[in-house]
Amino acid sequence: MANINVARLVTLGKPLEVGTAEKPVPGPKDVLVKVAACGFVPNTFNVAGGYTPFSMPELPAVFGLDVAGTIEAVGELVVGLKAGDRVYVDPWHTCETCHQCRRGRTDLCQNAYFRGYMSPTVAGGQWLGQYPLGGLSQYVVAPHNKAARLPESIDFLTASRFGYIGTSFAALLKGDLRPGRTLLINGVTGTLGVAAVAIALGMGATKVLGVGRNRELLERVRQMAPGRVETVSSEEVSDLVSWAREETGGLGVDMMYDCLGVGGDAHGTNTLIRAVKAGGRAVLVAGGVVGDVAQPYMDVLMNDVRAAGSVWFNAAEIDQMIDMIAAGVIDLSYLEHRTYPLSEVNDALQIVGARPGGFVNVVVEP
Repeated sequence: MANINVARLVTLGKPLEVGTAEKPVPGPKDVLVKVAACGFVPNTFNVAGGYTPFSMPELPAVFGLDVAGTIEAVGELVVGLKAGDRVYVDPWHTCETCHQCRRGRTDLCQNAYFRGYMSPTVAGGQWLGQYPLGGLSQYVVAPHNKAARLPESIDFLTASRFGYIGTSFAALLKGDLRPGRTLLINGVTGTLGVAAVAIALGMGATKVLGVGRNRELLERVRQMAPGRVETVSSEEVSDLVSWAREETGGLGVDMMYDCLGVGGDAHGTNTLIRAVKAGGRAVLVAGGVVGDVAQPYMDVLMNDVRAAGSVWFNAAEIDQMIDMIAAGVIDLSYLEHRTYPLSEVNDALQIVGARPGGFVNVVVEP
């Protein structure tokens, strides 16, 4: 059996260790993917450091979330995929048999986990070893329905960011963002926030408002579409609700997207929900925010402003997003790729831990 190079998380908060593992063999309904790129986002640093409440795999474990690469082999029962296909590998694994999965809500599967990463539920944590090789490996095996084909026009570095770009895409769909509507993003300078700006512009939003703290990054976000995008620092403007209403003719926004990172405070979320117009929607995706989201009874009754959660995306959504990116409708040219070999995986981890902002795409090339 041939050996391949991998990087393992051995102890939370300690450097990853580079070593070897046996090259995996795909099962009957699996695909074997030669990894070209494994994307790192800031939450990679949080998970590896033990700064999140999620269920972790039994350590040591081969780490790594988002993968893009080329199929090298397929199982004998795989239909529609073949060796040589370029793919993004969705790391969100679900049981496919529970009530939520069977009704099409795989995002609500209580047995779900992120391959090579963690599980947001206790039940899902029991299955983290099912596909033990994460993206910090020369090869990964994945169920055939987790491989989304990539056209030649989308490079592997960009595709290795699709987990978080796809998260924002699905959230904006859930918030019913359509052409001609307005959007407010809380945490706009981060990985999810900058992606949401690019996606919202492609979806036809007429006004995108962004709240953050870093003035330099806020200006870079505004420059993505001057006139359609406006940004403000929460450290400089105390009444963000009034600002958002002034920017939307007094009406408020059609949708608020909350994508604060780990350590965020739900107080700001509660405040910004009041900037949503009557009949609008708020969608929350930040799992590391502390606090409760609450709305006065009469506000809910009279204004019909609903708060919803969005965890990930489904197969139809990622395919739709890939088509829009390939057609140039969603422009991801803002991404600044920084690549690292597997031997420098800990350097990459430190870079994302420093939170360079949503424009930087840190990628390990195993």
